[in-house]
Amino acid sequence: MGTETHDEEDASRSHDGRASPIDEGRASRIKAAAKQLFIDKGYDGTTMQSIADASRVNKALLHYYFESKDRLFLLIFREELAELSDTMAELWKEGGRPLTERFEAWIDTLVAFLERSPRLPLFIIAEMARNPELIKELIAEFSPPEHILSLADAKRLEGRGPGLPVLVELVEAIYSLILFPAVAAPMIRHFLGVDEALERGLRASQARLAKDLVRRRLGGDSTETGLREAMERGDGPR
Repeated sequence: MGTETHDEEDASRSHDGRASPIDEGRASRIKAAAKQLFIDKGYDGTTMQSIADASRVNKALLHYYFESKDRLFLLIFREELAELSDTMAELWKEGGRPLTERFEAWIDTLVAFLERSPRLPLFIIAEMARNPELIKELIAEFSPPEHILSLADAKRLEGRGPGLPVLVELVEAIYSLILFPAVAAPMIRHFLGVDEALERGLRASQARLAKDLVRRRLGGDSTETGLREAMERGDGPR
């Protein structure tokens, strides 16, 4: 790396030998370089040395900032998924905004996320096969909380239908409507000749379909539907 790498060599220590504070600009540069490498080469194909080279720091400094590849990976992609995670968490809360509004906010956030990071869903799916435990840790906060899953189990035990709360069913359906076209985008472009502008239009159309599904599935004036009612109803309006 020459002079620049050597200049970074002692950046983790101040002149009096104490640990130097983290330089946020340098940390951001490292994360940007690492994110691109992870997406291009996958977790297994990316090394701390390749991240150090791409971000123009030496490997010792990289370890000083982020300790390990696992920690850097989780930090980067948790930040990428943070807004999605926040709006998803709103779905599971009792009270607050009407449930339909919360679903629509989550759908809008999902569409904006795909506009910003179109390659990320396919990357996460690929890494699920290669590094399932790491991805399981990354997406754990997207799972329904235990009280909802317990309710589904109780319904099965009581023989009351399939035991799939409406809320969980809707989340699964929305993922299918919004995420699948993003994951399948290369195939769709190839077979249907879809260009970028039409692809954006298709995403907007899928979002409208998802919102319409939410309104119909929750039934009636769904802006007043509560979380508990939605969780408990397994055979509501279609």
